[in-house]
Amino acid sequence: MKNLKKQNSVKQMVDVLKEYGPLSENDINKAAFGYDRNTSFGSNKKYADMLRRGMKKGIIKRIEADTNSRSQFLYYAVRPDSEIWPNRVFCSAELDNEWANESI
Repeated sequence: MKNLKKQNSVKQMVDVLKEYGPLSENDINKAAFGYDRNTSFGSNKKYADMLRRGMKKGIIKRIEADTNSRSQFLYYAVRPDSEIWPNRVFCSAELDNEWANESI
């Protein structure tokens, strides 16, 4: 019988962060994979390692959360035109509009 297990990826985390903005680790896992470590009995290691791989690759970064929050850090997706891809040119209507708004 074929293994029908779904493969989770760092790209899913990045897509969620691009759509929703900075999130806590648990909020990323809930939005991307439907995993809530507060109500699940399984280990969080797989998702924590996935987040760390994204940080090591430089496609996810983090900032310290507000002191009133239970979360210690908020994670966000790095823009593709950052220092990670210095030799690539990114073109899109979204970037063109963003640059046009900045120049006004």
